[in-house]
Amino acid sequence: MFYLIYQVISWLLFVLVFPIFLVFSLVTGKHRTGLGERLGHITLPFPNRTSTRIWLHAASVGELQAAKALIPEIKKLYSEAEFIVSTVTEQGNIQAQKELGQVAHCIFAPLDLLFFVKRSLKTVQPDIYICLETELWPTFIKQAKKMGIKLFLLNGRLSEKSFRRYKILSQLTGEVLSCYKAIGAITPKDAERFKALGVKPENISTLGNVKYDSLDTSGTSQVGMNFRQYLQVTNDQPVLVAGSTRTGEDELLLSAFKELWNYQDDMILVLAPRHLNRLEKLTACLNDIDIDFHLWSALGKNERAAKVIILDTMGELAQVYSAATLVFCGGSLVNIGGHNPLEAAAWGKPIIYGPYMQNVADVREMLEPQGAGFTVNSAQEITKIVRHFLDNPAEYEKAAQMAKKVVTQCQGAAQRQAKLVLRDS
Repeated sequence: MFYLIYQVISWLLFVLVFPIFLVFSLVTGKHRTGLGERLGHITLPFPNRTSTRIWLHAASVGELQAAKALIPEIKKLYSEAEFIVSTVTEQGNIQAQKELGQVAHCIFAPLDLLFFVKRSLKTVQPDIYICLETELWPTFIKQAKKMGIKLFLLNGRLSEKSFRRYKILSQLTGEVLSCYKAIGAITPKDAERFKALGVKPENISTLGNVKYDSLDTSGTSQVGMNFRQYLQVTNDQPVLVAGSTRTGEDELLLSAFKELWNYQDDMILVLAPRHLNRLEKLTACLNDIDIDFHLWSALGKNERAAKVIILDTMGELAQVYSAATLVFCGGSLVNIGGHNPLEAAAWGKPIIYGPYMQNVADVREMLEPQGAGFTVNSAQEITKIVRHFLDNPAEYEKAAQMAKKVVTQCQGAAQRQAKLVLRDS
């Protein structure tokens, strides 16, 4: 009954909204990319199957990091496998083409309506479907199961908020989750939540987070030196990189930074907003409070005269962390849930973050006991901890070493998840 209601509501929304969207797209030229694939019109470069065909769904940029680590491990077990990687967002598709285009054909996922789903599945004809994280598209999953495709949910995560939402529709959620042959949960808490939604315990394994496997702890100091040279700073000049900041955080960081200027007048702040569509508001904010800044993309052409740099390019943040002295992890001073701090920890950087880290609670629980991660609640606390590390270089070095050690300890999930697919295929 719930599935039928879902189908009816989905079609009604499509009939009501799609004509308006189509006119908007034709007039403005926006959101045309991948529209045919979203409606099930998929063209494959290898129409005739020659080996195991695996459809791997990575909704957006974050899941692509997991896919990047997982695909090589699966290829060790299915050496001739053909990969199709689907994404939902346009930015995700661009990133997929860039990072996975050599090993996979990248497409947009179809709208979750039966006609488009059937058309897509009949074209692709996958043997195995792998969903990364917890994207539950009932029509797609149930139709794939009906067609005999083996389904796996890997890197399964259920935050408390998501769990409560799925629990409201537990009958439909349980029915959809039961279609998966196996679920690889990230943490024991995630596994318990899947069980509470009706998944059989024998179908759940706790395997860790595959996103961390793509992190390289062997990065050389030369990379950091190159980025510092681009920033036009000396080897001992402190640099605070604030990564993936969200609305409401930049003001707090700038307030802390103004205080730090009075203490260390050569300190540099690199602000990296999570979404580039915030650039206009961020630059306006800096102008309003009369702080000079440079855009990262223009810095190489000019002599740096400002102490604030705005990272206005995509895909560079993980490397820019190499130039940092300390790193602030965004989405955590406002109730977003936090972003992955291990990208910075892999470079041996101590991490500062706010109290809202529920999306990466497992990482926080690993970093803090080792003295590599630190919770702050205000601009004053940011100032205090940065000053502490600048005044205590021995403690800083210890925290840096432990940060890299934590990354090493939590890797290996990609291999475990690939073996789960082999075992149950």
